[in-house]
Amino acid sequence: MELVIYTNRSDDKVVTKNIVVLGTIDGVLRDDCSIIDPVIAVSSDVMNNAMAAHCNYAKIAQFGRYYYVNNITLQGKFWILHMHVDVLASFQTELKGLEAVIARNETRYNLYLQDGYFKTYQNPHVSIRPFPAGFDEQYYVLSVAGSGGHTPTATTNAVDNDPDVDTI
Repeated sequence: MELVIYTNRSDDKVVTKNIVVLGTIDGVLRDDCSIIDPVIAVSSDVMNNAMAAHCNYAKIAQFGRYYYVNNITLQGKFWILHMHVDVLASFQTELKGLEAVIARNETRYNLYLQDGYFKTYQNPHVSIRPFPAGFDEQYYVLSVAGSGGHTPTATTNAVDNDPDVDTI
């Protein structure tokens, strides 16, 4: 079984890893093997001490997955690599192709999604404008949501100064 071993310099949560290739080696599966947590035996003739010291990441092409090397032990003339699958790197093409609604991100967020960790405040902006023709025996209440305008003060309130406009 062919194994490409690397030094991984990235955080576990990063999809595209910053890895440096240490070499391509042949290994043998130990007893019953899991695709999620494989244990591979590699001859010490193939994998030297320097490679073993810096190896923390691997790819098994036959499984089509990348793995974190959690532990390396030496048994006789074999290095035993205990690994665990890196799901993000193994399926990065599929993950990057997905369309998703991201509820939380460190820089961008969606205020329309319910999120108890992101605080929002309601700061109403009130602007009062008179109707050009005033009111004729019917009263209308107009409420508009949007941007622009200004908040009137007691001295700039056009409603108070216009005799044609009735206040409620």
